[in-house]
Amino acid sequence: MALNYYDRDPDDNISYKKTVALAVAAASLVILLFLVVLYVNSDKTKVETSHKTVSTEETEDDILKDSHNIKSSELDFWKDAKTPTPMPVEEEGELTPYKDPDSEDSSSETKEEKKKDIEEEGEGSLNSSEADDAADREGYISITDAKGKKTYYEILKDAPKNDYDLENGLINENGIYTYKDNKRESIKGVDLSKYNGEVDFLKLKESGIGFVMLRLGSRGYGTGKITLDEKFVEYAQNATLAGIQTGAYFYSQAVNETEAVEEANYIVGAVSGFNVKYPIAIDIERVEGDEARTDKLTNAERTAIVKTFCDTVKGYGYKPVIYASKEMLVADLNLEDLSDYDVWLSDESFPTDYPYRFSMWQYNKKGRIDGITGDIDLDMSFINYEQK
Repeated sequence: MALNYYDRDPDDNISYKKTVALAVAAASLVILLFLVVLYVNSDKTKVETSHKTVSTEETEDDILKDSHNIKSSELDFWKDAKTPTPMPVEEEGELTPYKDPDSEDSSSETKEEKKKDIEEEGEGSLNSSEADDAADREGYISITDAKGKKTYYEILKDAPKNDYDLENGLINENGIYTYKDNKRESIKGVDLSKYNGEVDFLKLKESGIGFVMLRLGSRGYGTGKITLDEKFVEYAQNATLAGIQTGAYFYSQAVNETEAVEEANYIVGAVSGFNVKYPIAIDIERVEGDEARTDKLTNAERTAIVKTFCDTVKGYGYKPVIYASKEMLVADLNLEDLSDYDVWLSDESFPTDYPYRFSMWQYNKKGRIDGITGDIDLDMSFINYEQK
């Protein structure tokens, strides 16, 4: 008869337990080693796969990093294709439409038909892809940005237009221009800031200058701090002594109507001690090459700021005027909302094609004239503000 577990000798029982425990430990160790080997092999595979992926990405980066320097003439892999994909190529702001060399005309539409299609698109601006069709048609004005890209804007029907005959009415006197027609004769002027240094106002007077627009101050485009132009008082006093009429302008970086009122109050307060008969201008410009506090203003917000400045200046009994480039006036302001105010246009295209009403014109930023060393901004006024 076999003995059961409980009938064994105590010493045998102890030996038996040790044997079982060792067997269990050995089995566990074998299983653990198997799992470790499996994990290591799996992780190695993952690392190798990951390394291959990174290497591939790095290779693509090496290939693509200079791709923007490749010219279209260097890409000849489509030359044997019978039906290449039409793809316009834009270089230096001009759009060159693709034309299939095997076709006499890449489009079934005539130029007149295209122009009609554009006209039926309604109000707004045209991008450069429509430039060729809009360039020679009435009703649009072209604006070229700093990168050379042209955009065409429909001329606003309700914004007052100018009636100048600039093709025939301009008179050149050694690089200084005047305008004359059967209604008016312009007055010669310059605009000055501290950067013009020493100015001989008597020589300016002898050169026929009838007015000067003086920068009174500015607001920092980063700090928002208002500062006085350190040459304003000197220039204003000397211009008056020389018998030259004065106006003033403020370089604005207002971001709301409250700041516009602050700027208007500042310039009015500063000119109150001088006999200023020419306009007080708000100078609206974009900062090139840096971020400015006014960059994110909408057209409506910028227009409201300009209108508030002009309203405030007018409320004090002065003549407000808006100084801006053609691009700023056409693309960044709502001119129909500013039709009550005069415009001081900055445009060096000669003669300007700006269609709307303007009373003053800064036509050259690199002019030369006796009394000032170096470049000077040359202006003309179509209105005698001394008598207005």
